[in-house]
Amino acid sequence: MYDVTVLPAAMKELRKLPPTLSASIADALKELEIYGAALQDPQVRYVGNGIREVRVTSLEGLGRAFYFFMQGRRIYVVHILHKKTAKTPLQDLELALQRMKNIKKDEYERLR
Repeated sequence: MYDVTVLPAAMKELRKLPPTLSASIADALKELEIYGAALQDPQVRYVGNGIREVRVTSLEGLGRAFYFFMQGRRIYVVHILHKKTAKTPLQDLELALQRMKNIKKDEYERLR
């Protein structure tokens, strides 16, 4: 089992999604908690800079949950979105990366 933490901002994004898409992402995050690093394409894709995405499809469209691994078996979900274009907007990738950097900085300062 992995310890999956969904940031409050990402949880807020999840709640804004259409119901079946939100449920699909919640189910995918449960799988992430069980299988972690063992999940591979097409369910999970590496998008760069330490960020991965869980990919889901529902009747209401495509969804993505961006996450990263921390030391041990910890996973942080930093951004969730309803994907409406073929390519994930750069601003969404940058937001996920910034949130990851903030968590790592806070963790570093906590351990000092």
